[in-house]
Formats: sequence, C-alpha cells, structure tokens
Amino acid sequence: MLNDGLGDFLPPLQNKYTEPLLFVPGTYHLSQVGQVPYFSTVMPLQDLVDHIKLVEDIPVEFRLAWSLEQLFQRDIDWKRVQNDIVNGYLRNQNKLSFFNSLTIALLPQNGFKIEGNYGNPESSPSPTYENESWTQIDVGNICVESNSGGNIGLIRWHKEKIFPVAIDGQHRLAALKRYCTYLTPGVSPELNTKIPLIFLILDERVGFKGNPENSLIETLREIFIDLNRNARVVAKSRLILLDDLDVQSFCVRTLLASSAKDSSLDYLPLSMVTWREDEAKFDSGYSLTTVLNLNEIVGSCLGSASLETIEALEENEVKKYVGTIKAKLELESEILKSIEDHIQLCVGRDEPFSFKRKHLDAIKEAFRLQWTPHIVRVFREFGPYREYLSTAAEIGAIDRMLADYLLLSKDNREKFKTRKKDADKSFNPNNEIDLPLTKLQELKKDEWAFYVVFQKALFLNLFGLEAQRQSLFDGEIGESRESFLAWWIDQINMLYKHGVFNLNWGARKTKANLWLGIAKNPVSETIQYSGAASNRISSFITICLWFNKDSKSQDAEMFAKNLIEDASAKLPRIVRNAFRTLKTGLESLIRARTEDEIDDKKLERKVKVELVKRLKAIQE
Repeated sequence: MLNDGLGDFLPPLQNKYTEPLLFVPGTYHLSQVGQVPYFSTVMPLQDLVDHIKLVEDIPVEFRLAWSLEQLFQRDIDWKRVQNDIVNGYLRNQNKLSFFNSLTIALLPQNGFKIEGNYGNPESSPSPTYENESWTQIDVGNICVESNSGGNIGLIRWHKEKIFPVAIDGQHRLAALKRYCTYLTPGVSPELNTKIPLIFLILDERVGFKGNPENSLIETLREIFIDLNRNARVVAKSRLILLDDLDVQSFCVRTLLASSAKDSSLDYLPLSMVTWREDEAKFDSGYSLTTVLNLNEIVGSCLGSASLETIEALEENEVKKYVGTIKAKLELESEILKSIEDHIQLCVGRDEPFSFKRKHLDAIKEAFRLQWTPHIVRVFREFGPYREYLSTAAEIGAIDRMLADYLLLSKDNREKFKTRKKDADKSFNPNNEIDLPLTKLQELKKDEWAFYVVFQKALFLNLFGLEAQRQSLFDGEIGESRESFLAWWIDQINMLYKHGVFNLNWGARKTKANLWLGIAKNPVSETIQYSGAASNRISSFITICLWFNKDSKSQDAEMFAKNLIEDASAKLPRIVRNAFRTLKTGLESLIRARTEDEIDDKKLERKVKVELVKRLKAIQE
C-alpha cells in the first residue's frame, strides 16, 4: 500500500505492477538541445532493495551480448562497498548516515534485453483516483498519474517489463543492498528508512526532448557520462569508451569491436584489450593492448590534439588544434569551411570552441576510413601480434567460452569458474581455462612487442615515417599509404624474424646487447618506460629499417660513419635525426661503463663501435 496517508484510498493493484510512489516532478531545460524531466520521490529501504537493480543483476551471459556502446556502467568494487561504505559508514552506530539521491532510469525490458523504446503498455492499470482532477499517462509499461496542478503525482511500473537501474549511485545502492543483509525483514526499524530517488523516463510522452538521432541507450550514456564527469571522476579508460565529444576518444573506439564476441578482422576483439581497468601495461595477463595505450597511439597519430589541453577561448590555439586534425585527416571542403565559420562564430561571441555534431561525425568517419584499417592491420600482421591473435582464436579466447571469461572484470573471473563448476561437475577450470590461457602468456616471454613502451614506439615510428613517405621513397614503394604500410610491415617482420625484438637479445656473447642504452638502463639492465625510451626505440627502428633497405649493399662501418658525420647529402633528415636521439642513449651507456673522464673524440669513436656492433648483428 502507498505510504504518506494515501494508502487507505487506493484500490487493490494488479500484482504485476509495483505499489505507487508519490513524486514531485521537475524538468531540466537549461540547454537548447532539449529537456530532461525527472520524478523526485522516496522509497522505503526494503522496497529499494527489492525493486531497484544494479547492472550486475542482469546475468552475465546476456550482458556479454550487449554492444560496446551499452557496456557503459562501472563495475562495482565490492571490496570498497563492504569495507568502506557498509562497515566503515552504514554500520558505524557512532556516526550519522546520509546518502544523497540515487538516479534511477526506468528502461523498457523484454526478457534480458533492453528495448530501444518504451512502446505501448501490455496492459494499463486502473487509475488510483477516478476523478477529473487526476490524469494518467502510460509510457509503455510505466504508469504516471498527475494531479490537475501538475505539482504532485504517482508513479508505478510493470515489474517484468521495466528494468529500474541505477545510473548514478551504483556503489551507494550496492552498499544499501549489502547493509540490508544484516537486518531482519519486518523487525529491523532501519528498513523503514526512506531513500531519496530521482526517476528518469526518456520518452516524449512525459516531456523528454533529446537528440532525435540518438537511441535510448545513447541518450542514457550521455546522461551517465555527464553525471559522473560532474561528480566523482570516472576511470580514464571508461571515459575514453564513453565520451562522444572528445575526438581522440571516439577515434580509439573505431579500433574496437562493437560487441563482446565480435570476431571481425576489421577491429580488435574486446577480449584481447584491457578496457575495464585503468591499466597501461600488458606484458602480463592476456591482453594484446589496453584502452589507455590505444589512446596514446591515436594521440600519436593525431598529434595529441585535444580540446581539454588548450584554451578554447583563444583563436590561435583553437586554429592550431584544428590544424593538427586537418593535417592528419582528409576532410571534405564543406566540413572544413563549416569548422572555420564556427571558429569565427565562437570567437565573435566570446564562447569556448567546441565542434558541432556534424563536425565530430565527419572527423570520426574520416579517421575510421583513413587510419583505423592501418592501425588494426599492424595488430593483425606484425609477427608477434599475428601469432598471439591466432593462438587466442584457436583456444576460444575471442568468440567462445574463454572470451566470456576474459571479458569479465578480474574480480568476477573466479565467480565465473565457480558458476561453471556448479552447472557442470565435470568442468575443470584448470584444464579448460587456466592451461589454454598459459599459451598466451608464453607468447609474451622475452618479447618487446608486449611491453607498453615498445608498442608506443612501434606506432610512433609508423606515423613518423608515413608522414614523409613520399619524400623518403619518391614512388619507390608506391604512392599510397597502403603500399607504404605493406613495405613497413614487411621490414618490421624481417627484423622480428632476426630476433631484433627479443627483450634479451645479446644474451649470447657473440651478439651485441642491442637494447642497453636504448630502452634498458645501462647498469641495472631494467626496462625504461619513459617517453624518451619510446623515442629511442622508434629512432633505432628507423635506423634499422633504413640500413636494411639496401642491406646487401650497405656497409655497417660506412653507414655508421655517415650517421655520425651528419652527411646530409647521403642520408634523409629523418634518419639523421633518429641517430641524434639514439646517440644520447649510447653515450649514457658508454659513460656508465667508463670510470674516467672521456673526451668528445673518444666518446664519438665508442659510439660508432656500439652502433656498428648493433648493425652487424642485425645484418647477420
């Protein structure tokens, strides 16, 4: 029955609908884009626990079938929920407890699927008050009743056709649910606590107005990202997957498969990418790369352009930022003219610059066509990555059971094993999960390719050489980006076959230790993860590629001499600049090995010796 004194006047309701909640309506219409109505109410704690859902309440098998665009909600940190919120706050009897409102989206549900619209009701419940002063609106299977003044109302929904999910306050809701396990239903007075809620119904029938081009899920994502951007900071990886207004972020998403088990060769499978956690490294575990690293790669491609890093009110900074994008992407003249006009409009109005939706769509499509295939191709065709993805496909880590496992957060993987074992007693987690996945880990052993510093350097090298492909090769390998990439991958794979990208190259006394002074500390031989180390790796790759380009006719001594003497007529500038970057690392190595002071000429001779040793080792 309805609380607050109205319950005695209400007729019995059909069991499939919730009890009506008294609400006060409101609307946010601060934007020219549209308006968002909301329904502010309170719900007894026991009812909250029974009726309001977490995203985790949907069985994992069905969540994995959702597209990437729908996998937007943060995973719950149950350790934090239990230790910090439940034990450290709610159960502390010496401290006042208070939570602000939870935001609940009422979503149309069909089984385990979230529908794209609310549709029409399966059946309409009887009005609570049958008089002219109250009106009833049925938004699908949500019933909204309002009094004639529109300042108060009642809301209820079909328990099986509507999924009420917390889009802001998931951890608070999870804590309240966990806290209730310590209480006795019908006895503990704490269960009568009323929790403030704000309900959202994203439908025009109750006054919602949004972008007509956006689906229900896209609109929900936009509200979610705004709530979290303006409240608690969302993990950077999740922001990259959610932000539709940041150029670099949505370009990253063009590299990823759109759904959990999409095995298309045109994208990177989600099970092979760390996207749930803010983790950059992937030298351990089962990922081929991470969202954070892909963000760095796209940044290298686009010149690290971001509106967040510039003063959006300064015309020169805005034009420079837009110029970096124009330099990397071929945009239609109409779009370019529209962007330029918009810059002037913002300057004239003294407004911060931001791209219009049509600009963003054009930029995203240009990147998807002009760069996405090439970046994905590197992951698909570079030797160690090709072998890794092939092995992952063979063991079912891309579109079968192991993919289900890898797509879960680390905290939920053990639960997955337990559920599988409970469902099938013959299931052996060690044989069917752990052992197959060790094959992936074994492929990473001693390979530079699976270190974040190397992967950054690899793409840094690709983008740097590609930008000068026409002047470097003068039609020698074809004019197109595709032909350059084919040559570049072929050369990189040749170096890989020669063992150049083995982390411990030089373990045998007959080989030079290629990476000391370049990306390994000269004394401790530990890996350097700095941006300077990535630049040195990229520079060394450039030198190797250019030396190998005509390896049969190249003499290591003469090539090193030309590099050191900066013979501008004999080597391209990009190769000579690469040596200048590499030289600093080699000099640090030599100084670390030399106890006495060393003069410039002797230092130069020793740099040449180190360089020649590396070139000869590659040539063997």
